[in-house]
Amino acid sequence: MVLEYRMLGPLELRRAGSPVELGGERQQKLLAVLLLNPGSVVSFDRLVDELWDDPPQTARRQVSNAAAGVRRVIGAAGGRLVTTTHGYRVQIDGETLDTHVFRALVRDADAAAEAGRLKEAAAALTDALALWRGPLLDGLVSSSITAARDAMAEQRLVAVERLALLRLELDDPALVAELVAHVAENPFRESLRATLMRALYRAGRQGDALAVFEEGRRLLAEELGADPGPELRALHERMLRSEPTGELAQPLTTEPVGSFLPYDTPDFTGRGAEVEQLLASAADGLMILVVEGMGGVGKTALAVHVAHLLVDRYPDGQYFVDLRGHTDDVRPMTADEAVDALLWQTGVPAHQMPGDPASRRDRWRERTAGKRVLVLLDNAADSAQVRPLLPGGPRSLVLVTSRRQLLDLPGAVPLPLDVLERDGAVELFGRIASADRVNAEREATEAVVALCGGLPLAVRIAASRFRRRPKWTMADLADQLRDRRRRDRTFTMEDQSVSGVIALSYRHLNPVRQRLFRLLGLVPGHDFDAYVAAALTGMSPADAEDVLEALLETNLVMQRDSGRYCLHDLVRDCARGMAEQLSADEVRGARHRLFDHYLGFAEKHCALLTMGYPRFTPEIAHASPAPAPDSAEVALRGLRAEHRNFVAVVEHAATHGWLTHAWQLPCALVPYFQRIGQRAGVLELADQAVRAAREQGDQRGLALAWQTVAFALREQGRSLEVRDVLERSVAICRELDDLPALAGGLRDLGVSLLQAGDLTESALRFEEARQVAQTLGDADNSVNSAINLGIVACQLGMYDRARLLFEQALVHHQRVGSVEGEAITLINIGWLEHNRERDEFAVDPLDRAIRLSRTIGFVRGEVVALSWLSVTYRAQGRLDEAKSVAVESREAARSSDLHEPECDAITAVAEADLAAGRLTEAQAGFHEAERVSLEGDLPLALARAREGLAHVAAALGEHDRARNLWGKALPVYHDEAPESTQIRAHLVAPGDKSVLCSRCRTRAGVLRQMTEVLVPRKVRA
Repeated sequence: MVLEYRMLGPLELRRAGSPVELGGERQQKLLAVLLLNPGSVVSFDRLVDELWDDPPQTARRQVSNAAAGVRRVIGAAGGRLVTTTHGYRVQIDGETLDTHVFRALVRDADAAAEAGRLKEAAAALTDALALWRGPLLDGLVSSSITAARDAMAEQRLVAVERLALLRLELDDPALVAELVAHVAENPFRESLRATLMRALYRAGRQGDALAVFEEGRRLLAEELGADPGPELRALHERMLRSEPTGELAQPLTTEPVGSFLPYDTPDFTGRGAEVEQLLASAADGLMILVVEGMGGVGKTALAVHVAHLLVDRYPDGQYFVDLRGHTDDVRPMTADEAVDALLWQTGVPAHQMPGDPASRRDRWRERTAGKRVLVLLDNAADSAQVRPLLPGGPRSLVLVTSRRQLLDLPGAVPLPLDVLERDGAVELFGRIASADRVNAEREATEAVVALCGGLPLAVRIAASRFRRRPKWTMADLADQLRDRRRRDRTFTMEDQSVSGVIALSYRHLNPVRQRLFRLLGLVPGHDFDAYVAAALTGMSPADAEDVLEALLETNLVMQRDSGRYCLHDLVRDCARGMAEQLSADEVRGARHRLFDHYLGFAEKHCALLTMGYPRFTPEIAHASPAPAPDSAEVALRGLRAEHRNFVAVVEHAATHGWLTHAWQLPCALVPYFQRIGQRAGVLELADQAVRAAREQGDQRGLALAWQTVAFALREQGRSLEVRDVLERSVAICRELDDLPALAGGLRDLGVSLLQAGDLTESALRFEEARQVAQTLGDADNSVNSAINLGIVACQLGMYDRARLLFEQALVHHQRVGSVEGEAITLINIGWLEHNRERDEFAVDPLDRAIRLSRTIGFVRGEVVALSWLSVTYRAQGRLDEAKSVAVESREAARSSDLHEPECDAITAVAEADLAAGRLTEAQAGFHEAERVSLEGDLPLALARAREGLAHVAAALGEHDRARNLWGKALPVYHDEAPESTQIRAHLVAPGDKSVLCSRCRTRAGVLRQMTEVLVPRKVRA
């Protein structure tokens, strides 16, 4: 069923011919603006400007809410609203947009008319005009909607005129009556009046035709103080002379006009979406289109290419001026100089130009009034340079290119131009260098264009150099580009240089902006925000954001997400080169403030993820300018945003002598890694922390770094190594009398022993950890250790003691208002009742845990509780409910990128299918869990998935395959772990149904869940 978007009249959405309710005015207006840019991203800022004249402080949030409403409406009807880092776009695939249908029918009519098929052309135009139900987007108002409404009204009138001329040729007797109505509605449109005069004259009504002219002359004189135009006057005179009707059938033609456009680049490549967007915008009648982007990104090439494609649409002239806004050693052209150039191109000789600038501007507007001209203004410095150059009349198009965002150019529609995608960059390289050489070394070419950052100028220079060196391989060129200094030389050729192009933008900055740009060269991370800029410069965050926005407007920095900025790789090269001009003291001071910011940021945000006393307090000389988060959800979001930057800072600090930051930052981030179940990459960070602490000779740092190593190793099943490093850490903590770190190390060691099945030793460690916490007055961690003792008691069959410890913990968390602690304790109680085979008593605490987790945004708690609820349902034989909540758990885990809980949830879904005998579905689910665990480097989760696959194979009678899968899972578990015992029993008799394990009894992964998933931070906090 086709989805129809209707804009030619009030906004409508139809599905299978039936209307769809669109919601309130704000949702409709947002959808309308997106539909005016089909398939293209409309930025958040532009949507704010479209929806409000005076935006409220909550405008961005309200835009998001409106977008969510639009997504619900069109999504339910089969449409798609896509969210990007810059804004939103409506995906138009099979859907019908009536403006597109209208233009397609007009194009069909033009083609038919040119081929002499006049009846077919008239029918197409009749169908096109029948689509109109009123003015475009009637009832909705915004700047772009109003502009588009006027443009589409003009297109409709042009279609009316074309249809009238066709019907005139076809001797349609009903034409005169309809033209009378159109002329009455548009009394000053001389082309319509001329067609009516011709129709009357052809019908033998010469007097009526002359009366129509006289009426028009009188209206123009009375209303506008003007006379009819030359075409209408000439037609009137010919009718007075009673010339034959055949000679009056068509309007007079104009003489051809020359073009001043530069030549179109013969190897222009890619940019298909941008070309289509510009062509569509021009078809919409938009007057000013601004292509903006960093130097070397291909703005001029794109604008010139599109201008050549549009030549036929603007037959009255195509003009070009290089405004020299960013040209080396040349001042920007003044607006008056540009007006002189444009007047000369229109045919005004120098001796006939008015003497004063204002008169010359008037003359330019007069020369272009009422005409369809295309004006390409290249390399604009700012809006003030462009405004005086706009032509007269609404039927012309102005294409502007600029490195700056021309925010003060009314009615302008921006097209931010990004670097080329990989395939486009490879194609451009091949067209310049050699397609054969590219095809022979495709993978190496992709590496080369990646080193070019997809920047067209860099690709062009590199490809030209490669073409002139037939002995080079692509690997030779890649080697040239991997070193920053050699890369700069490679990207310089004759009068072109990538660094030189970027430096031109830098030279136009004021000193404050230049200083921040240089300091950004010191940032080792992927992206940054205003707080990073504030730390680097010592500014306030508000001032730093203002400077970043100024750099964004000059396209020296990019913005991939709201509030976050980044540098293109080659711009970063330029910034790093300029940072070398800074004094050693300034560099060291900026780096110290920057690294302290990241350490302080981690400390503030991880504080909300830690119950009880932290294991250590980082040493911070400069406070982070970032505020502390007000909730764990906000803290997690902030930490996720900085994750890649933390890794880059640790690597840079470790290799450049900032040893304190190199070990403290990984250790400070452990609560974050625990909360999200992150393991991949953590061991590398932890190893760097160990090396840094050793090099610094910091025993306390070494003890904490080993605890971080143990966390990373635990999920990999390397239990002996975990116990070894924790024993060393605990010994150092005892020696230093570092009680917070000792308590944490003892809890971690207890978990490791519990996983190994050594319940007695684990209980001793947990008890000691509780006593240390009590000595510190750390009630939260004392309770956490008590919960761990409850887990041991449950494993020993001491269910009443376990229940008592859990109930005491629950009272504590309720008393201190720790909703998260209450939720985790309830999960443990549910797990306990499941182990006692009293699953009917497990449901209520798990339900409560789910509700509590949702109230505070504790997604991990929600996911774990849902997974255990699935287990209890399965144990009760409620298999449909078991699968339903497991699926809910899986989707919640995916929404928050919780990889370890996601694997548990996927496995729970598959286990529900296995219990229900749905072997095909179960096998697919276990394979999915296997894939996710491999991608996330989660060996224990992988072992569980392979156990599940083994059970499926055994159920299918494939005993050899079952043995193989159990054999792969077995080495991951400790020899004394229950999982090992169960697997060995199955390996002996894979087809013996009397041999049961937790999966056979539909109770999955008990030991691992209770130690690692149920209490992820209580055990290790």
